Amino acid sequence: MKIATLLFTYHRSYHTGQVISALKRSTIQPQKLFVFQDGLKQGDDEFQWREVNNLINGIDWCDKEVIIAEYNKGLANSIVAGINYAFREYDAVIVLEDDCVPTVNFIDFMQQCFDKYKDKKDVYSVSGYSWPITLEKTEYDVYGGGRISSWGWGTWKDRWCSYEKDYELASKMKKDKNASENLALWGMDLEDTLVGNVRGICDSWAVFWALNVIAKKGICINPYESFIRNIGMDGTGVHCGVTDQFEVKCIDEKKHDFCLPDNIGFLNETIKAFIPLHGSYTALNRQTADRSRVLVYGLGNFYLKNEKQISHEYYVDKFIDRSKKGYFAGKEIIKLRQLEQCSFDKIIIMLQDEKENNKVAYDISKNYGVPEEKIISGISKYDV
Repeated sequence: MKIATLLFTYHRSYHTGQVISALKRSTIQPQKLFVFQDGLKQGDDEFQWREVNNLINGIDWCDKEVIIAEYNKGLANSIVAGINYAFREYDAVIVLEDDCVPTVNFIDFMQQCFDKYKDKKDVYSVSGYSWPITLEKTEYDVYGGGRISSWGWGTWKDRWCSYEKDYELASKMKKDKNASENLALWGMDLEDTLVGNVRGICDSWAVFWALNVIAKKGICINPYESFIRNIGMDGTGVHCGVTDQFEVKCIDEKKHDFCLPDNIGFLNETIKAFIPLHGSYTALNRQTADRSRVLVYGLGNFYLKNEKQISHEYYVDKFIDRSKKGYFAGKEIIKLRQLEQCSFDKIIIMLQDEKENNKVAYDISKNYGVPEEKIISGISKYDV
């Protein structure tokens, strides 16, 4: 299999130097290294840009091609264009940005995964980064998840063909019960990223790749121990500020044989472990004998802030919301006029405004005949 390694750079010389040095120490050298440098934006640091240019042109320890953009494309356009460029000749790509420092085993690990899962078409992505979640390691070195990582990752040409820059995809998924549940399991943060793209706050290509894979219920290969250390959490990057939230343990000792399962999917333990990071507790909410069936009025930040506790205490059957429609986390969103068609034990009103909360409670009791003892005021029970 022809595998290209892609490195995307701009004007962070220290970060780029760390990545290049790490690649040079790799147990297996890239078959072909494509290095992309975005064009200098007016007002940005020209000295640093030229330092990066010197670094990438100085690579002499593997077969390389350096591509310098004639103008500033931005992060998202640069990466998508670079991947498409490499796929003209190669079957799979390994993608590194200038702050993703690989361990010595990274390329070897990626190549073994590419070979292992090339014919398993529901596997869409291989990641060298290990998500910061708590999982008990199995006998294998990897597990299956439903969320791509853009920090040291790779894919095959036939899978990448499904990439589409579709701003409507999340909205489409929320019109379907099963698709909305899958979106809530693996991508609760993605709509905020889409909004950030529109507002110019961020420049993400990965949000579209993540949504495409989630929509197809694709499997993403993740290692239990990380082969990538992200050094960009220092405020110098496009998307990430200063944080240690995503620091993980890296395995840097030399290893040549990785234990990869023949069949891989989503373990329940993996799904549960991912929820606190980018998922929704509502998506795992199921009816049990000890849980009352409730309708939740109000699907806003107040509910989302308390959904873990509510999902633990109750079975959420449906949501009632004046502005939203479709499904959230596999639960139907209805209007108040549909209340008489529903079977429930209680209604929880999750509105932070006390006046509005009382108004809705009165309306439900007076106009829809729901006894007051079946109405729970969220502001009196949950954290505002």
